Amino acid sequence: MKIKGYNQFILENFNSRKFDSDFNDFMFIYQNEIVPKIGEVEIFTNHMLDGILDENKKSIFHKLRKSLIDARSEFVDSIKSVSYHAGSFSSLASKINSNPDEDVEEMQKLLDRAGFTLETLKKLFNPVVSVFTSESFARFIEIHSLDEQNGYVDIYLYKLNEKLDLNTTVWLGGAGWGDALNDNPEEEYVVKYSYGYHKTPYGKMLLDQMNISKESFVETAYLYLKDWIIENVSDGILRDLKKMTQITVDIDLKLEQYIDLDDDRFIIRYSDLCDDFNKMTGDKYSNNISPEWFKESILANMSVIRHLNIQDTGEELIFNE
Repeated sequence: MKIKGYNQFILENFNSRKFDSDFNDFMFIYQNEIVPKIGEVEIFTNHMLDGILDENKKSIFHKLRKSLIDARSEFVDSIKSVSYHAGSFSSLASKINSNPDEDVEEMQKLLDRAGFTLETLKKLFNPVVSVFTSESFARFIEIHSLDEQNGYVDIYLYKLNEKLDLNTTVWLGGAGWGDALNDNPEEEYVVKYSYGYHKTPYGKMLLDQMNISKESFVETAYLYLKDWIIENVSDGILRDLKKMTQITVDIDLKLEQYIDLDDDRFIIRYSDLCDDFNKMTGDKYSNNISPEWFKESILANMSVIRHLNIQDTGEELIFNE
């Protein structure tokens, strides 16, 4: 994780003592002068305080509200600072040895130095504060575009929501991407499988959030991977063949005939594909078009998908977890 220079970060330090004082004054007015007269508040409007607080007390209360709003803005700046130039959630999900809890702990230590301890954050996102700032935790994330930053911000807010019991859905991968497996499964299952979401700590957390088991994810990913290869790789192989052999007529090679799906494996029988091509062309190109050639063409045309675990048996390419 790359962060701003330590001295710069300290200069931006949050005044937690002033915040505590403002928060206590704010809650005192709320509990002793607002609640006894109008009860618990769910939605705040400026006119709500008319006849409840005198003009002087109303002015003080609004200044305290602004202090809390400003504190939230400073928290946004600090979050962005401690995760400066961090990678996307997918980059974190591709790392088998990643540790989300340790990453969050590291971020919290830096935020502690800036004054945003968990105790401070508990006050900052107190339900009463959220009402009077008209900004729930979900709204706070949305307004400040914190769901569009990076993977470290995603996991930090996700864990903060749990620790403070804020009862908010914080999408891992960011809002709009969190439900992508349902909204755009043909692409997202293939991409997330290639990154290894089913076997890395970050990836498993996202699958858990989506209530998708590892077994179900892999099974579905293989189905979409087969469709993706047929749609995207077949044409590339044919182009490579025509370039190599100078064949001008259409070649009727149906790649789907050479793809097998097992419970936990996805297999491309490239040696059989080569044999059938050579039979189809009367072995005219067998000196140049070998099983190895087909294997390399398949892999080259699949290079856009990264991180796949592929085994080569000499006759088959086997994808497994």
